[in-house]
Amino acid sequence: MVTKYSYSLKSLSQLVCSYHYTTSVTIPIHKLSCDGNNVKMASDHIRELDFLKLEPLPTINEDLLVCESKFIEVGIENKKLKVYIEQVTKTGSQSIHCDSIDFLFLHGMRYTSKNWLDIQTLNHVANWGHQAVAVDLPGFGKSICILEPELKGAFLQALISTLGLHRPVIISPSMSGEFSLPYLFEDPSTSTDRAIGYVPVAPVLTSKYTNQMRKSQIPTLIVVGTKDQVNGKESTQDLQHLPNFWYAPIEGASHPCYLDNPEAFHRLLYWFLKNLK
Repeated sequence: MVTKYSYSLKSLSQLVCSYHYTTSVTIPIHKLSCDGNNVKMASDHIRELDFLKLEPLPTINEDLLVCESKFIEVGIENKKLKVYIEQVTKTGSQSIHCDSIDFLFLHGMRYTSKNWLDIQTLNHVANWGHQAVAVDLPGFGKSICILEPELKGAFLQALISTLGLHRPVIISPSMSGEFSLPYLFEDPSTSTDRAIGYVPVAPVLTSKYTNQMRKSQIPTLIVVGTKDQVNGKESTQDLQHLPNFWYAPIEGASHPCYLDNPEAFHRLLYWFLKNLK
């Protein structure tokens, strides 16, 4: 059964003004070309930005967002998996347009798709005019189906196909690296065909794919909390084998840094989106 419901979303204008912390975005300018105040360089210099100086988030239109919660069937290896998703879309004349980008949000071991709703990440992305989908991965949340470990990359491919997503930006925290990394880097020559951008948040399994990462040109925003005591340091070091990455530490945040400081995460995501276009 598909359940659709509309709800109002609190404006973030006062919330933005209430933050008293700062964090920086450290951007390696290897092969990246950014418009505006960013500089195109061909060296290994690093540029640091205060996230509060990035472009402010657009105000959410509370009346145009609709959330859809449903189960879908994902076919893999001659079987159907019942998978739960959350999706937020924008209605009306300002809805998704022809040059919109799809976003797919995965989650860590202790979390589900609901976390992306709770911190309004899906709402922001939909408000920007893009398709925003979060999934409960097999064996987590409401997706009680069982999936063999060796099929996790193939599952992500099947999920993206079932949802009709086109080269989505994949946001992959922690445990979900078991899905995103094989999907993107088993064959690194196809990674840019599979996704337009990658936002790893201290994913697991990175050490297994460092050699393949060197061969991929996928634009990547490496987000990590500076107080991540799980695998933030190791994961970040591995991910820097990617030739085309931005590095965005969130000051004072722990392993689920997007939950500790959602305002910082959303501004970084918005900045990344603007630089993908």
